[in-house]
Amino acid sequence: MSNLTDYSVNDTPMMMDIRSDTLEPITGVQGTSRRFVFRLDQAGYLDSNSMLLFKLQGAVNNTNRVNCWNGGLGAIKRATFQVGDFVINDTDGCNEIATLMNLASVPPSVKNQYWGWFLQNQLHTKVLDSDVDTLTQYTRGFAGGSGSIVVDKTKSGINLGDQNNNNNAAAVNSCRISSNSANNQQIGIPLGMIFPALKGRTIPLFLFQDYRILLSFEFHDGSEFTNDITQVRGTAVNAATGANPGMQGLLNCMSYADVKLQVDYVIMPAEIQNKDRMMTNQDGGLRLDFLDSIRVEKQLRVAQVNLEQEVEHRIGADNKEVHKIYMTKRFTDTAVANKQEQTCIFLQQRCDAINQEEYNVNIDGINVFHDWKWSPTSQYDEASNCLGKDLKVPRPVYCYDDNTIFNALTPTCSGLAGQYKPLCLDLSNGNPGVLGSGRNIGAYPIIWKYKRRPSGTIATRNFALNGAMEVNYYMLVSKTATIKSTPMGTNVLVSY
Repeated sequence: MSNLTDYSVNDTPMMMDIRSDTLEPITGVQGTSRRFVFRLDQAGYLDSNSMLLFKLQGAVNNTNRVNCWNGGLGAIKRATFQVGDFVINDTDGCNEIATLMNLASVPPSVKNQYWGWFLQNQLHTKVLDSDVDTLTQYTRGFAGGSGSIVVDKTKSGINLGDQNNNNNAAAVNSCRISSNSANNQQIGIPLGMIFPALKGRTIPLFLFQDYRILLSFEFHDGSEFTNDITQVRGTAVNAATGANPGMQGLLNCMSYADVKLQVDYVIMPAEIQNKDRMMTNQDGGLRLDFLDSIRVEKQLRVAQVNLEQEVEHRIGADNKEVHKIYMTKRFTDTAVANKQEQTCIFLQQRCDAINQEEYNVNIDGINVFHDWKWSPTSQYDEASNCLGKDLKVPRPVYCYDDNTIFNALTPTCSGLAGQYKPLCLDLSNGNPGVLGSGRNIGAYPIIWKYKRRPSGTIATRNFALNGAMEVNYYMLVSKTATIKSTPMGTNVLVSY
């Protein structure tokens, strides 16, 4: 009966504060280094909207810009989140996996109008109309005619120029990179985009009182992610300097300046923070479950034209709970002039497609798919399952089957044809949360079975698709940080 007359209010206090700090790196020389390390305070909760900030400085004035696909995100080679000797996240190949998980599935309007402010990406496409456009400027003799999908040279960040006239009138439309970093626009990348453990959540830094909290970032060479309008058709391929006919930046064309970290510490009410502290005193301590990214590198050898090539790649994931696997691949024999022209938009941020390819995955001796996934649309569906939403790219960017090539839905020199086609596997079981929602892998490795039947040189393409390829597999796995209070202080253990 006492409950009926108890009118006390037991509300959780919601008065919180946000402390924003700008941190300078503790290691790394501005304008020279490509690796920078930052140290965080053990205060509050680290917010996922905290940002890595930097500016690019070109070796040559006003001829470069970041690529239009993922912009400044392509600059991040590796990112590490470390607590003491324990690694929370070590995102190797950060530019690839972060782009796939955060940019590839958002609508073009959000990608350009929202993320463009931070990353400086700016890729617009359009359908050719013979009444308005000069087809030859887009097609270089391989025209699909009216209805072909091409890059909009006026709205995109770079104008490719006239492809039938050595890219005449090529220009940087926006965000030019000058040789003076003070004149260049700042690039900002949220930490939640770089570290899977931070995506959509906060991490209680105040519980790591006895540990150093370090964030380290390693950057790519500028040739990996920037365009250069001086590298046009007719430019000789030079491995020493990186000269090429594909509007790709030269080697050592970029340096990094004004690299800093804008950190948001969320200071919650004492009652809420004390609850987390009390949980560290309980049996087993406070457990934080999150996702980690693991990169596995493989290769594909040169194949015979129009003959099937089959390989099996073994991926070690012993005693790990795997949620997703993404396969990305890229041709390594880009010394061919026509191939470099083909990659002028996505550059080294691309994921090359093959006209006929299929895959299956064997786990514990059983194939995941009853039949091999050979249809591009079925492969697209699996990619959308993995991402949690549809992969949003123009059709010929992903679906690059023989019909698409022959009909020139996009001209092969447009920079769009077959440039982004990840192959994916979703192993989530539908359970909520992180731990327990994936698939546990034993000591036997995952076997990724892959086949391709590459086309040769055909009327609408100047090179074959049988070249050697570098292959990366990205696994999203469960990881746990256990925080315990002991008489000697706080003890942290991170494990898969």
